[in-house]
Amino acid sequence: MKNYILGAGFLVLAFYLIWQQGAEQIDYSDQMSKAEKREPTSTIEAIENNTSFSSNTSPASNFDSELRSFAPTVSLGEEKLTDGLSTNLSSVTFSNHTGGIRSVQLHQSDRLNKAYKINHSDEPLLGIAFENESGMLLKDALPKPRDFRLVESSPSKIIYRWESDKNLRIDRIYERSDMDGYGLTHRTVFTSLRDAPMVIDRVRMYLGSSFQIPRMYNPFDQASTYLSVGYYNDGVPLPEGCSCATCSGRIDGEREEFFQLNEMGPSGKIEPRRLSKAKWACVNNQFFVNLLRPESELNDFRVWGESVQSETDKSGNEILGISGAVSFPLGILKAQQSKEFSFQLYVGPKDYVELSKLEHEQKKVMQFGVFWWISEPLSWSLNKLSSLFGSYGLGIIVLTILVKLILWPLTAQATRSQKKMQALQGPLGKLREKFKGNPQKLNQEMMKFYKEHKVNPFAGCWPILVQIPIFLGMFWMLRSAAELYGQEFLWAMDLSEQDSVSMIYGFSLNVLPIFMVLTQWYQMRLNPMQLGPEMSEAQRINAKMMRFMPFMFLVFLYFFSSALVLYWTVQNIMTILQTLLTKNVTLPTLSEKDDKGREKSFARKTEKEVEEIEYEEESDDEERKLRNLLGLKARGKIDPKLLESRYKERMNNYTSKRLENMSEQKRAASEQKRDKIKEAYEILKENGNKET
Repeated sequence: MKNYILGAGFLVLAFYLIWQQGAEQIDYSDQMSKAEKREPTSTIEAIENNTSFSSNTSPASNFDSELRSFAPTVSLGEEKLTDGLSTNLSSVTFSNHTGGIRSVQLHQSDRLNKAYKINHSDEPLLGIAFENESGMLLKDALPKPRDFRLVESSPSKIIYRWESDKNLRIDRIYERSDMDGYGLTHRTVFTSLRDAPMVIDRVRMYLGSSFQIPRMYNPFDQASTYLSVGYYNDGVPLPEGCSCATCSGRIDGEREEFFQLNEMGPSGKIEPRRLSKAKWACVNNQFFVNLLRPESELNDFRVWGESVQSETDKSGNEILGISGAVSFPLGILKAQQSKEFSFQLYVGPKDYVELSKLEHEQKKVMQFGVFWWISEPLSWSLNKLSSLFGSYGLGIIVLTILVKLILWPLTAQATRSQKKMQALQGPLGKLREKFKGNPQKLNQEMMKFYKEHKVNPFAGCWPILVQIPIFLGMFWMLRSAAELYGQEFLWAMDLSEQDSVSMIYGFSLNVLPIFMVLTQWYQMRLNPMQLGPEMSEAQRINAKMMRFMPFMFLVFLYFFSSALVLYWTVQNIMTILQTLLTKNVTLPTLSEKDDKGREKSFARKTEKEVEEIEYEEESDDEERKLRNLLGLKARGKIDPKLLESRYKERMNNYTSKRLENMSEQKRAASEQKRDKIKEAYEILKENGNKET
């Protein structure tokens, strides 16, 4: 009864979460329709509207006062946008107010199935500002907006210039070729127009913003986990003060690190991270990233990040977003001197193939985690197979089959080990009964027994232990693979999303998770748990719990991407096929020694016959021998109904039809076994009646 209650509880939880999905799906539809209204073309625009990067501002210092004379703030009227540096992958829109990038349009291509537009509505990508040494923003140092003039525009080069007469000139230079993919080269040149030196402590450069992509409801995978500010530091540990980089505010010696939106706490900000040898910094969401890499080593490189909000949806819910910035020292500009800072900028999908072409570990942006050593080869293989078969859905299927075939020898070895353990359950039951009051001696005898028969009791666990990191590696690989964004397969309109076939009263009907549960249920039916009389109560409870595993997977995987569910379904089908192929594999001859030291052989049997093995025990306890024949507990009162049920089950194995199909020798042995079972049943039934 408890098992039925537990199963019903899981199903109620599943349907509750699915029902909760309804309200979220309405919000999802509103976001998508709003995005489509903002973008009149067929592309679906990301919700990428910024607010300004609201760092603290410092009080006016002498330096601040000096920079006020650069140029007053003026009204420039309507912003003039210039499209340029277009390739077949993307095009860039620049702003005359800042000389930065106002938006990037990612085009549909072989590597990106759905077009995507990234907007930066306030502080643009690569917009600049000045800071003092402590990192405080000098709000009035440069006028806002600044009137940048477009001094050169060609298919491969854009130059903007801002100039304050006899003070400072800033050139923003952008270059790109068809060979650059989603990347471009950017240079910012600061030139002093004075006849005397000037000091500019630090330059802040904005990384732009990323906002959540409208997705269907998933209670286990929140959008805030995908929005992050990240960096890659390649420095070595350097002592300072207390000989601790953490104490000094630096991140010496660390590699990649990402600060998710949900990790920023109530303030919605991360403290400045000071890197000893910065390789790159980025802002990203689930499928797209703005990544900036300095071409030369910059000392005292700092990274900021904070949460932002562009607007709310129709229901008043906040659209989550994150923005970032970096800063670096500029220092003293001598009279008529220029200083140039050069960067490589990547604005595009989180595509492992494209990011792997870059030379400074930009592929770490994929955030594969501790299983990167599995996720990376899986991602490479998926792209190769998808290119070969022309479909990412087929690529996932073939990849799953190949992984299963590679693991086949290990799984087959584990299957043989499991069958050996099944054949040894009888002798093991005797050992447990014999040394029931001495656990230490029991463990010693069991290890000795395993060694004699060359059986590893843990070998059957290897397939599960190997499958767990592969599943997690596949999970981390598929969850942020931009190649799957918008890819169709069978009835799934987007492999990166749930395979919704219909909306019923506000929630999505997903077919693949249901099919996945059916395959897993059938797989478990092919491998039933052995619940013989020698099993402990804890083992019985665990076996019963395993029966509900498919329904637990339904609750978990129902809301995840159809690509992940497709992988798990194909994996289940391959396991079913393997089980059917190995069902009748014969076991090696097993033996044990009797009390006189003579070998007592167990005949070679198929798995089906192993399930019907009844072990006879030479013992003075006649009743225990009879109970063992009928699969009853060695001690305790016998339940008449259970006795009747076990007797009927065993007699079904010796029907006239079955005996007719056996060889003469085997039929004689079976008839003898049948008579013993019948005799045991009658004796135990009579004993039970006497006790009553």
